[in-house]
Amino acid sequence: MMANPQLEDGHTRIANELLEQLMRRHLTPNEWRVLLCIIRKTYGYQKKVDYIANFQIVEATGLCKAVVSRCMKELHYAGLITRCKKQVGFQKNWEEWEKLAASSTSEKLAESSTELAISSTELTESSTKVSSPAVTQKKKETKQKKLNKRKYGQFQNVLLTDDEYERLKEKFNHHTDNLIEELSLGIESKGYKYKSHYAAILSWNRRDAKGNSRELPQNYTPQIEYGD
Repeated sequence: MMANPQLEDGHTRIANELLEQLMRRHLTPNEWRVLLCIIRKTYGYQKKVDYIANFQIVEATGLCKAVVSRCMKELHYAGLITRCKKQVGFQKNWEEWEKLAASSTSEKLAESSTELAISSTELTESSTKVSSPAVTQKKKETKQKKLNKRKYGQFQNVLLTDDEYERLKEKFNHHTDNLIEELSLGIESKGYKYKSHYAAILSWNRRDAKGNSRELPQNYTPQIEYGD
């Protein structure tokens, strides 16, 4: 039996102008899934906003709780959704998206310039120092650890040892690959940098579960926290 959707069974009205503007936005696959869910739960019922808890989006999209929480923060920061406690809606004034994107780009460029200046100073200072045997040995050990790690994620930029990967599978079961993909996309599109990708995944999940703000890279502006 074939699927046979009919408008009479329910449909979501959205202006073509909004669809055309959405076509121009760069979002991660999971962010798109969460955004479509919000549009469905608001416009799909002829509402501008509605009470939408994170667990409802988890059930609708199949994404894990930590991923949904992270996507909600990203969409709110990008201006694509509005949020007041559990009242969530789609921001149809797409000019607001432009303002927030421009503001974010300017802030990141300014921060990048500052970081570059600091890095240059540190490089100059380090070039005048002679590495001790202990420092040299530590660098060798760090390099060896990286060589023993495998590449994961869509962009092959998440580094994990076999033991770390197995431990993640034991802790998160079938959600492991979802969490790895989120980190892979973040590294590729937003330049996240961590000493340990294994520790980053554990930290993100723990802080999202507690409802606390996680520490992000310096070139990333913190978001307001959301409940479940």
